Amino acid sequence: MFYRSIPQFLHWISIFIVLSQFWSFVFRPRPPPPPHGRWTFDPDHHANVHTLSQEQCDIAFPELYHSPKESVKLRGNRRIMPRELEIAPGRCMMRLLIYDRELFIIDDGSPEKCYVKNGNERERILGTLSQISLALATAPPSDPLPDIEFSITLDDLPRRSKLHGSFWAYTRKDGPAYDDVWLMPNYAYWSWNYTKAPSWQSIRRSIADTEQVTGWGAKHNKLVWRGKPKMADLRGDLLAMSAGKSWSDVKGVVINEHRDSSDLLTLEEFCGYRYTVQTEGTSYSGRLKYLQLCRSMLISHPLEWQEFHTHLMTAEGEKPNFVETSPDWANLDAIMEFYTTNPDVGEWIAGNAWELFHKRYLTSAAVTCYWRRLITSWASVQGFTPMLYVDERGNKWEGRGKRKMRGEPFAAFAANWPAKPERLP
Repeated sequence: MFYRSIPQFLHWISIFIVLSQFWSFVFRPRPPPPPHGRWTFDPDHHANVHTLSQEQCDIAFPELYHSPKESVKLRGNRRIMPRELEIAPGRCMMRLLIYDRELFIIDDGSPEKCYVKNGNERERILGTLSQISLALATAPPSDPLPDIEFSITLDDLPRRSKLHGSFWAYTRKDGPAYDDVWLMPNYAYWSWNYTKAPSWQSIRRSIADTEQVTGWGAKHNKLVWRGKPKMADLRGDLLAMSAGKSWSDVKGVVINEHRDSSDLLTLEEFCGYRYTVQTEGTSYSGRLKYLQLCRSMLISHPLEWQEFHTHLMTAEGEKPNFVETSPDWANLDAIMEFYTTNPDVGEWIAGNAWELFHKRYLTSAAVTCYWRRLITSWASVQGFTPMLYVDERGNKWEGRGKRKMRGEPFAAFAANWPAKPERLP
């Protein structure tokens, strides 16, 4: 009797175990869902993801799209027409077309004749167009992208390229003269080898790794700056104001192919200082976005030139992310005396900037989301239907006879341009 009860006993024990496991699976505690059941942005997983949907972009970067919204508002009831998109050769401009999620070059503007002979025309062109092409290629099928035609300038002074008409630029000022200039991300969000930043993603990663090793306590308790003083008077003023100060590592440098200053710093080395300073030059300064990747406290004079993200900069409120000086740097000494003796305050401001820019609004994902919002915003005020094909006379192709494409696909342009590199300055 006892022998026959053992299997029966084990049988009921196994049933009990199975039922217990089933019960614990069905009624186990679960983590609470995100607010409103929505997807949430995690910079550790999404910072370099280019395939976010429009809804995800809005959730991740709700404050990113100020500039396109303002451009649409300033446009009012005026529709953008083809005549506004015309460009002149040698004016550092390109006329482009997006058709069926593909980028075409309608007119390359003869960049070899561009009067801004800074030596990186190729880098500016391919860096800008590659970002647009990536934003188109990675857009989810559920999010429609309209066909648009538009012009861009590669110049740091946008109105030097075109006095009238609407176009996209890296920077702009406030005021009626710039109401039709739409802000786009700088070419360096793709690559800028001049600054030893082979890609935006790689420099973000490198700076993040540097910050993890260094930490605020190990940073130099000084203000750092390097640059060409002759580019703007305020740079010379900065050098004069900081000369001989105990808190200063501010120096002018010579940068050319024949003689480089020994005082040059890498982007990662700038992050080794607690305090960095931003100065404009010809117009906006390309260094700003890199300084904002550091977990350092940024100091800047009042900015005159805008970029697509600079509306997010605030020196006031509950979470200031930089410190603003007077226009002539007159109060810089007092500012530095305070923060070098109260480093905890500087660390707090640096942390605010790190969370806002490095971990969210200057991620690769944010830049791609911005490009797509710029495209849809432009389309909302476009007053014509872009054409890819025309007939032999250059008129709209009606579906009969021979046709030809108006432009060159970016894939072919990037593979073959420039056909004669020696023509570039």
